[in-house]
Amino acid sequence: MPNQLKLSRVYRFIDEQTGAPQISEFPDSNPTGDTPLEVRMKHFTEIENFTFLGYVLAHELGGTTPRPIRTVEDLEVPDEEFQRFVDEAKTAMLTDEELGDTVLDVGINWEHFVASTNSQLLPEHPLKITDVLMQEKIDSLDFIR
Repeated sequence: MPNQLKLSRVYRFIDEQTGAPQISEFPDSNPTGDTPLEVRMKHFTEIENFTFLGYVLAHELGGTTPRPIRTVEDLEVPDEEFQRFVDEAKTAMLTDEELGDTVLDVGINWEHFVASTNSQLLPEHPLKITDVLMQEKIDSLDFIR
């Protein structure tokens, strides 16, 4: 069930079929807002919520057996630096807690990259910025999440 107050489009819920705690998918569309900066700030908040909920969920799961990270198996990202990180992650074996810690680290990087570039936003595309190389890094972190 989504957050009753609907402050964010990202929320935690219990899967009705399995009874397992889950997190909503991260929205691909822009949040609503009266100004481009408001849209960007709401996006920033969704990044923060998604990251924190992923961290909490991973720690709740408590699995202690290291396993590969399935979601990065075929992942290719636009930025070379973050592609090296993805390539390393493809061979990593992590416990649920270690994966949660990594999710938090990636998410903090992602939200800082987005927040520190607010002055460069494109008004017609508030989730994009004028700095092409920095946008590649932001997009890469978006894919990694």
